[in-house]
Amino acid sequence: MNRLLVFVLLAAASPASFAQSAPLATAQGKLRGDLAVSLAAADPGELLPVAIVLQEQAPEWLMSTARDIPDKAARRAFVIEVLQEIAGRTQGGVLAQLAAGQTEQSVGAEVTPLWIANVISARVNESMAMELAARDDVAWLHHDQPRGDEILVSSSATPALGGPIECGTDLMGSDEVWNTYGITGADVVVAVIDTGVCTTHPGIANRLWTNTGEILGNGIDDDGNGFIDDRHGWNFESNNSNVTDTNGHGSHTAGTVAGEGAGGQQVGVAPGARVMVCKFFNSFSGEASVWQGQQYAVANGADISSASLGWPHSVNPDRVTWRMVCENSIAAGLVVVYASGNEGCGAGTDNVRTPGDVPSVITVGATDCNDNLAGFSSCGPVTWTGVMPYNDHPFPPGLVKPTVSAPGVDTSSHSLCNGYTNLSGTSMSTPHVAGAVALILQADPTLDQFGVETILRATAVDLGAPGIDNNHGSGRVDVFQAVTAALNVGTFCAPKVNTCGTVPAISTSGNASITSTSGFTVLGTKARAGQFGLLAYTSNGPSTPPIPFFGGSLCLQSPLNRGPVVAATGPVNGCNGTLSLDMNSFASGQLGGNPAAYLSVPGTLVTCQWWARDNGQVYLTGALDYTVTP
Repeated sequence: MNRLLVFVLLAAASPASFAQSAPLATAQGKLRGDLAVSLAAADPGELLPVAIVLQEQAPEWLMSTARDIPDKAARRAFVIEVLQEIAGRTQGGVLAQLAAGQTEQSVGAEVTPLWIANVISARVNESMAMELAARDDVAWLHHDQPRGDEILVSSSATPALGGPIECGTDLMGSDEVWNTYGITGADVVVAVIDTGVCTTHPGIANRLWTNTGEILGNGIDDDGNGFIDDRHGWNFESNNSNVTDTNGHGSHTAGTVAGEGAGGQQVGVAPGARVMVCKFFNSFSGEASVWQGQQYAVANGADISSASLGWPHSVNPDRVTWRMVCENSIAAGLVVVYASGNEGCGAGTDNVRTPGDVPSVITVGATDCNDNLAGFSSCGPVTWTGVMPYNDHPFPPGLVKPTVSAPGVDTSSHSLCNGYTNLSGTSMSTPHVAGAVALILQADPTLDQFGVETILRATAVDLGAPGIDNNHGSGRVDVFQAVTAALNVGTFCAPKVNTCGTVPAISTSGNASITSTSGFTVLGTKARAGQFGLLAYTSNGPSTPPIPFFGGSLCLQSPLNRGPVVAATGPVNGCNGTLSLDMNSFASGQLGGNPAAYLSVPGTLVTCQWWARDNGQVYLTGALDYTVTP
């Protein structure tokens, strides 16, 4: 991808306008949710929290373009750069108007520009709201009304009964993963967007993400990320580094993700993972505080976000901005997990809360530890009909939600700073799934949102009606089977060890040239198998579906132009099976088959891997690149 070309195209777009006069009716129509009513009822000069959504947003191609970038760090950097360029180029006029309003006292001090979606959070009075709504570069204003406890999806606490392993963690097979594979979620960072964490609980104190670029307590933003002393995360409600939980909800969910069992019960699904604390809630909260937390997770290297919260449709959440925030986060490589809600099944297409209703989000329903559906668990389907500009997933049938389910009834986890307590809700099932994702990502770090979702669905325990349904999704997560699948399915740049304990090797000799029909050899060695093959792929050309492979698929997780898979029965001598292929001969059609056109396009960077089938599993070499020459 030519990144310079990307920004040339962006810069060529018509720049957003500065404030212009607009008919009152047009401005009034940009006040969303209950903002018009709330402004009319406000006291003179009263400031209301609003989200100011700009007209220009991330281009439609961002998701697919990002997924063409196999290196996850490069992918994230690319997406952040695109999003920040859009926000930096278009927000200046609105920010200048808000700054002037602060002098006039029509705007409060809390003005926060975001780039995860092109949005500015602020507190404004009625006159400023109408002035902003009249701007051509503003799409709409949303009343970001604080909602308190109703956005958290859990019930009141009951005493914990104890036991060596929390029942949901046990039921999903987490301990089998730890004991069989030695996988605990090590080096995986989970951003827990919640009420904070009591960082001194012995089960979580050693599992906190630490910003090593920040010196705690010196009052300086040492790493230049915009946050002072953000050693373990940030408090987005109070805008400071105090991430301490005074509610209990966040400590409980963090314990389910990564509690290591120190001094008590083993409750964490991924006791080797790290928890990045994104505190959005103390006594009240708005939607923008969660968006800020998710942006922080993307900017500071989290692999997963886990959020046990959601806004009921009845309170008019900004569904469009939620979808933009989630899709942009996913484009950047963050795996996004949200609760479905605790509304049960009685409200048609409005049971699943926002943003659990976002199509690409991994949405979690709740079961008990006997695999019964929890009566409170929100059921699908959802629809986006009439929600512009999306207007998709019409009902009937609507979009099936939740994605998967996990235990969330009488879940035992951390009780603030010591001990354990039981809570129920999809708040509790969600961190079970986030912890499961951490184990999956340690098994295969190349997976993105869609690869993780594919594995979770394919390995889930089917409950209720056969197949995917709107009560359980694809079923209750079986993390042992999911991690086993992640280890055994070949993915880009993920070499697998064979039963000899060696990794098949790959090398080349000669020159890949479109003017030659022979003389460029790709050699695979150290294979123990009777079947060998070569997989070649590139980001050039159209994407294709996963390649059939002896009844399965080589499940590459980026929409690359894949092929060829050339299979052969090679000589097997202990652990020294070999196979060679003259790629020039293949690309010119001399070896038959159906060579991919891109193998003969000068300048194309081709990535290739040997695979071998060994004892029923696929084993891959590392990836080797070559460039096609004239």
